[in-house]
Amino acid sequence: MLNMMIGFFRDYFTYRKAAQKQQRWLEKYCEQKGYALNPSWMMTTSLKSNLCEMEATFGKRYCPCFEPSGDTVLDKKMMCPCEFIEDEIEEYGTCHCALFGPKDLSKEAWKASSKRLMEEYQVPKNLKDGILDTRGMPLDPRRKLPIPDMMHQVKSVLNGYKGNTLKVIVSREQEAKNLERIASYRNYRTERNSGDDAIEVTLYLH
Repeated sequence: MLNMMIGFFRDYFTYRKAAQKQQRWLEKYCEQKGYALNPSWMMTTSLKSNLCEMEATFGKRYCPCFEPSGDTVLDKKMMCPCEFIEDEIEEYGTCHCALFGPKDLSKEAWKASSKRLMEEYQVPKNLKDGILDTRGMPLDPRRKLPIPDMMHQVKSVLNGYKGNTLKVIVSREQEAKNLERIASYRNYRTERNSGDDAIEVTLYLH
């Protein structure tokens, strides 16, 4: 929990100004669609920070819950607000990220959807001896992408991480490319080794 809070406030101060820009279009979109934003300041602030980081890292405002897939059609659908929003509101009460929901959604329903999201992304990480294996996570039924994805697993591990290097095992080329983009944005040097069924990317953190 402490490491999560450290990451939250680091992102909050890093993206505080950029998040004001995100707030303007979020409010406009809600007004157009009759939606509301998650009433939890912490949840909404965290998601806005993730949107800012997505835009800064990948150049586009991708959904804060999923890294780019490499499929141009799917990635276009995952631009926030994503094309899955209505189906997910019908299923969960909110969009997958628990950012948008109906204006009349109860506080209890907002909390339930936020809890669902947190439980999805706080699964134990396969981290041992400085090696993080991001494979084997369950797939989102609509996007067919892992939850949590490589990006969120790495970000979670890096909060409070003490090592000088972190080796990350991924299963797809696009995940390796994404990780290299993330590392470049954070000024980390990387080294890649490809195997028959996986790719290992080493992050040099210091």
